[in-house]
Amino acid sequence: MTTYSITYPPKPKADRADLPPGPPELPIVGQSFRYIRNPVGLMQEAATYGDLATMSVKPALAYLASHPDLIRQLFVDNHRSVGRGRMTLTLQYLMGMGLVTADGPLHLRQRRLMQPQFHHRRIESYGEIMTDFTLRHQQRWQDGDRIDLAAEMSELTLHVVVKTLFDLDLPDTVRRIGAAFELSNDYIKSRDNQPPAARRLFHRLPLPFTRRFKRGLAYLDATVYDLIEQRRETGLDGNDLLSLLLNVRDDEAENPEDAVMTDQQVRDEVITLFAAGHETTAVALTWTWYLLATHPDVQAGFHAELDDVIGDRAPTLDDLPNLALTDQILTESMRLYPPIWSTGRMTFEPIELDGWHIPAGAAVVAPQFIVHRDARWFEDPLEFRPDRWTPEFRENLPRFAYYPFGGGPRLCIGEGFAWMEAKLLLAVLGQRWRMRHDAGHKIELQPLVSLRPKGGMPMHLERRK
Repeated sequence: MTTYSITYPPKPKADRADLPPGPPELPIVGQSFRYIRNPVGLMQEAATYGDLATMSVKPALAYLASHPDLIRQLFVDNHRSVGRGRMTLTLQYLMGMGLVTADGPLHLRQRRLMQPQFHHRRIESYGEIMTDFTLRHQQRWQDGDRIDLAAEMSELTLHVVVKTLFDLDLPDTVRRIGAAFELSNDYIKSRDNQPPAARRLFHRLPLPFTRRFKRGLAYLDATVYDLIEQRRETGLDGNDLLSLLLNVRDDEAENPEDAVMTDQQVRDEVITLFAAGHETTAVALTWTWYLLATHPDVQAGFHAELDDVIGDRAPTLDDLPNLALTDQILTESMRLYPPIWSTGRMTFEPIELDGWHIPAGAAVVAPQFIVHRDARWFEDPLEFRPDRWTPEFRENLPRFAYYPFGGGPRLCIGEGFAWMEAKLLLAVLGQRWRMRHDAGHKIELQPLVSLRPKGGMPMHLERRK
């Protein structure tokens, strides 16, 4: 069995005079405390210093790239010289070495093996599951109810992803899986804000938060490994993603043992798919409903399109190409509130960006939240304008002025799945319900792994006649 390993370059040291300009920093700690308190605000300020700026988030040397050409160079032109590196060490506590965290030959191999499982013809088989679960979920809603839409979308997408990944529909099991992932999300963000030495120490110590995380992780591991054992014993003939991954064969493997994924690799990949697919889709739907609720004219057009294209029947995949406004609404929502609000790469080798030398071991951050709101690419960038997304506008937009799913060889493998799920869920719920945002609720951002609304998203439900 081939062992995959990668050595990270040492953390670079650089003279401030040799770095791009950036916000002022404190001795020793740099901008670390500002980043912990308000990472979005720090990045917004850094972007005012130029398309490539320095963010001294000690002990890391971090650059911020906010121009589409620089992001293309980072993600595509220099993809062999960069990776995720130390930027995902905390995520490895949960995901192990899945697609999001793996680098080098392991990432290339796993991507090659998994890509066919996300071909549009394969994922289309999940459309009926998405529609059915949404119809079931909304049955408990009542006209005039005040709900936390963020929690509702999280629960709905949780059931969808557990069904499509594991073919499970047991309420107690689904609830426990969701609780373990929610705790993991909070734990990872908490540890990610700590200096590396403190992070490693606190992760080893039997602290209450760490013990709760490890108990939840143990439950997830036991559940996944039990399901893997069951699938292997029953012939691997299911259509859930877990069964498909267990059936994968690597035709390029030199050794027979390397032709299949190990149980550990399968575990890491399904945990990664769960974490990426559940959280991001729920967040995207939450922000989309918020924008619809606060723009009644757009919501009225959305409902009119659903009535015209679908009527009273359940939506199907064949309807999606005809829901042009729905597509524009979701696209514009993820421009203003990208679920993954910032991404980046660590340099394994020196590269050059915008005329600046970037040493090996540096972090280069490419925040979607900043680039998607740049007036150079989007007129009235803070306005919710779905009608901007005409075919002509899309054609003329720089490739990396809009990248909610990342780009290059690390483009999100589940992009097609996410678009399909979000559109179907919007259509099913939009047929029956009109959303009214609670006027007393103040919108605040909570930039964790994904861009959540702080304090949830209170909405009043109004049944459509």
